[in-house]
Amino acid sequence: MLADFHFLRSWSFLLLIPLGIVFWQLRQMSYQLQSWSAVCDEQLLAELVRHGGKTKRHYALSIVLMSIFWVVFSLAGPTWSKYPVPSYTPIMPRVVVLDMSDAMLVRDLTPDRLTRAKFKLHDLFSAVDTKKLGLGATAGQFGFVIFTSEPFVVSPLTDDAKTIDSLLESVSPGIMPVNGYRLDLALKEAANLIQQSGFKQGQLLVLTAATPNQAAINMASNLASLGIITSVMPIRSPGNSNNALFEHLASAGDGTVLAFSDNSANLAAWLKQGKMSQHLQFSQRDDIPVWRDEGRWFLIPALIFMLPVFRRGWLQRVVS
Repeated sequence: MLADFHFLRSWSFLLLIPLGIVFWQLRQMSYQLQSWSAVCDEQLLAELVRHGGKTKRHYALSIVLMSIFWVVFSLAGPTWSKYPVPSYTPIMPRVVVLDMSDAMLVRDLTPDRLTRAKFKLHDLFSAVDTKKLGLGATAGQFGFVIFTSEPFVVSPLTDDAKTIDSLLESVSPGIMPVNGYRLDLALKEAANLIQQSGFKQGQLLVLTAATPNQAAINMASNLASLGIITSVMPIRSPGNSNNALFEHLASAGDGTVLAFSDNSANLAAWLKQGKMSQHLQFSQRDDIPVWRDEGRWFLIPALIFMLPVFRRGWLQRVVS
């Protein structure tokens, strides 16, 4: 504790300088009152002056000085311990939309498109949870939607990326009750996750192997007008990928086309896109340690020393 002891406002001790000047002037005034000793007989002066006055005056000055010292000491902010203060962080809601149609089972990627898409999402969620990619506390919240001809919510918006990451292994086309491909409905469902959580803006990332149809492009355009950006990552081999087919969706959604790659550079670029929402939340994992001002405890001796001041005629002793 002593090793950490310091003052938060050490400049407050400068207040002792004018206070010292005031006390010096008071002492000078008391010396002037004693100047009668130069013109008055010592034996006669002893009968005129109250006995013990000098001792009482010095005692009164010491009491006032000690009280003011402890007030200044308290004002300086002595501290020796810290306490955590929750910080507020801006939230960017993001929803990942994963295609579960038969097109994701094609093996132009090893072992297949769906497995590689899961690997990519694992990189995304693990990077967010461990604060890689230079994101800090601004990664925001994530939701997860899978779709065929109907969308299904795997996870609502959450700031615990590990939860979504643990669900990746369990999703497969075999658990889907219907077949088909309706990206437009999946985009609408993902947008509902954002809006139902009270957000007015957000980002969607679509991982799909099928070419978006006009209905999906129109839906992305409508969501962009509401502040929800749609980006797309084609899950195809480089030789079988024609990004121009996905440009219409990304352009309509004010997003970008993320090329499928073996590194996380494109994911980092996507996470840093867009402006943060004006919504704020407590960040329990990013508490700020703040020095605790313990000056209030030192007001107690200051008040104790000030108690005699309230006695009748006590202040006269300071100048007499």
